[in-house]
Amino acid sequence: MKKFNYYAPTSLNESFELFKSCEFPQYLAGGMTLLPSIKQGLSSPTDLIDLTLIDDLRGIVDNENNISIGSIVNHNEIAKSNIIKSQLSGLANLASKIADNAVRNKGTLGGSICNADPAADYPSALVSLKSEINTNLRKICAKEFFLDMFETLLKEGEIVTKITFPKASYSSYEKFSSQASKYAIVGVFFSILEQQVSLTVTGASNKVFLIEEMESLNINELRDFNIDDINFDNYDINSDINASSEYRISLIRSQINKSINTFFT
Repeated sequence: MKKFNYYAPTSLNESFELFKSCEFPQYLAGGMTLLPSIKQGLSSPTDLIDLTLIDDLRGIVDNENNISIGSIVNHNEIAKSNIIKSQLSGLANLASKIADNAVRNKGTLGGSICNADPAADYPSALVSLKSEINTNLRKICAKEFFLDMFETLLKEGEIVTKITFPKASYSSYEKFSSQASKYAIVGVFFSILEQQVSLTVTGASNKVFLIEEMESLNINELRDFNIDDINFDNYDINSDINASSEYRISLIRSQINKSINTFFT
């Protein structure tokens, strides 16, 4: 492993100024992807800026109309939070299925979404739930945040501070995962916001995507929706060593069916 400088600032402003002053810096949250990448020579930062001592990035807060989660809140905190379990049960269930317990104790919500792995779980929840990503510079709609494989809308040095989720009347997450990595081969997040349906898919393409044919269906319309009406040619479904595109489409169909049936039972 190459040598690098290490910093542990205690404020957002200090972190941002450090980033601007370094040659090839990277922020460190949970480090579940970054540290293995450095060890394998896939990433060579000159400076690591650890964000875990910044109190402004912590906490789960139940507001009147939404719930905000700090960017360095870890997966187990989300999975076990009574606030999340009561208001966004699908998100709590999603967090409980990420990797193993050691990773869930260290990996963070912000670190995961900034990495934008196409097989990561959180992007499906953020987009389906119409969440807002807050940074030290601005607010970003989740639908616009994920651009492509490992690519987001973040500017150089920008720091995600918290994610704000509207309170959903219903949410669920179905996942078919790799037995080795626990990453999603296909994951389907289903939510109801103000009687409107939103369903997203992760793991099947280069980035999370909405099933547009189902977007904003009314609950009553959902009963009569025919899954065969979904045109999967519009979604660039991947084929790889884990699954062919045909198999992934079959998984998506079955997970959508399961999500709908569970909602109505």
